Amino acid sequence: MTTEVKAPDLVRERILEAACQLFGSRGINATGVDLVSEVAKVSKRSLYQRFPSKDQLIAAYLPLATERFLAPLIPPADSGLSPAAKILAVFAATRRESADAGFRGCPVLKAAAEIADIRHPARGIALSYKQLMEGYFAEQAMAAGATDPALLAEQLVMLFDGALSYAAVRSRPIPAGIHITVRTLLAAQSIDPPPSP
Repeated sequence: MTTEVKAPDLVRERILEAACQLFGSRGINATGVDLVSEVAKVSKRSLYQRFPSKDQLIAAYLPLATERFLAPLIPPADSGLSPAAKILAVFAATRRESADAGFRGCPVLKAAAEIADIRHPARGIALSYKQLMEGYFAEQAMAAGATDPALLAEQLVMLFDGALSYAAVRSRPIPAGIHITVRTLLAAQSIDPPPSP
């Protein structure tokens, strides 16, 4: 039995790349489909064949942008780090990324701020990624022996989002003091924090 391999839709990929670039730098509301079409070098007809509405384009862009955003922040499963060190590594990587000149902040937080309609598909996608991040922290907290993993995960995700907002609003890197806060939260849960990564 043979399985037919579907060729990648290069036009769709170009449209999504243009959306990532423009929505990330200019914002979702300030970017029209005309500009996305122009930057992607595709006709509006081709764009609308793949994304019948701007809302559908946003819903396709957001997971891609968010996965790219999170990839350098979350240590790989085989990193050899302890669960507590993985938590600290997330914040260390986030701080490093925030110092990059091209840092644009969290796509999920930006989308949620721009899209007021809670029924918009992007809002559900945004929530799912925040739940994913909280789940990651809960998993590491449990593995580290936290007395209340759910509470620690909630606190860490609030700190994570707050740090990203801090950097975005002030246009400056997340301060080093974030590591003290993470260590304090870990210690309050009877977790001995390892040295900073």
